[in-house]
Amino acid sequence: MKKYLIISILGLFLLAFWAPDVMAPVKKFQAPDHYLNLSFFVFHPLSVGYKHLIGRNFYLTGNLDYVSSDTDLLVQAGAAYMIPAKILFFRFYGGSGMEVTRNHGYTYPYLMVGTNFWILYTEVVHPLQNNKEPNYRFGFSISF
Repeated sequence: MKKYLIISILGLFLLAFWAPDVMAPVKKFQAPDHYLNLSFFVFHPLSVGYKHLIGRNFYLTGNLDYVSSDTDLLVQAGAAYMIPAKILFFRFYGGSGMEVTRNHGYTYPYLMVGTNFWILYTEVVHPLQNNKEPNYRFGFSISF
């Protein structure tokens, strides 16, 4: 008897969770067309970035970072993919591209991981070169 009771309860759970239109409707994620990122405090001062939607959750990215200790300008261009699921209130994305320095003339690839939450964003950019430290960004993100 106990075996039949457990099987019937599991059957009801399966029916309840996999039957169509049982759960409340969830609003499908619609990615914004543009993001403008401004960072001028905490980790990496004076950073401006732009993301432009080119496909379903795919963005072209561009960033200008001014490093005051080296008086150098870092220019980054690449692509990013925004994961269409929201975890709590975070929207995660990852991407890669090329980074060029103005004064030293170095060109090398980088990997990027970031998140948008409310009107803020944070990113970790790791250049793929020996003896280079990752850069951190934290600031305001405006979507339009």
